[in-house]
Amino acid sequence: MTNLENQLLSYIEACPEILETLDACNECGLTDYYLAGGAITQLIWNNITGKSNLASVRDFDIVYFDQEKNSTSIPEQLTKLVTHKFKLDSVNQAKVHEWYHLKYGNKIEPFKTTEEGINTWLSAFAIGVRKSTEYEIYAPYGLEDAFAMTVKPNKRTMSKTNYLDMTKSFKERWGSITVLPW
Repeated sequence: MTNLENQLLSYIEACPEILETLDACNECGLTDYYLAGGAITQLIWNNITGKSNLASVRDFDIVYFDQEKNSTSIPEQLTKLVTHKFKLDSVNQAKVHEWYHLKYGNKIEPFKTTEEGINTWLSAFAIGVRKSTEYEIYAPYGLEDAFAMTVKPNKRTMSKTNYLDMTKSFKERWGSITVLPW
């Protein structure tokens, strides 16, 4: 493991809500999942800026891939298994192409894996963590941008409007981040 991965794991291990969520994912029977995106990146940013672990975190993104099963019960199951106050936003990456254009205006090809979905995210947010017997970190662009508090566009599926809306919200909550132009 790299130094940044070890640092991230130390933050995760000090965050009971994240640990509880990882346990809930395993208890639900999710195998191809990650707790990813905002909660992980913002945990890093909060620790760097001296805030509490989950200050200004809005929800926990749980991404998984389930092509075969009807997984509509996953969000309900997960919610019943956690006691913390954070909303769990669980998204089956096998189904994202069905609604993405309605929400974001861009048509995308179906993802074949959970990781393909994460690959379309901003580099600082394209970080997923899961735990079975040990932690696994998936970060296709590395952890450097997250730890440098730098947000860069990822034009694979995102539009300029989406990017500007997202980064405005991040900048309001973490004023010290650097947002690179589209």
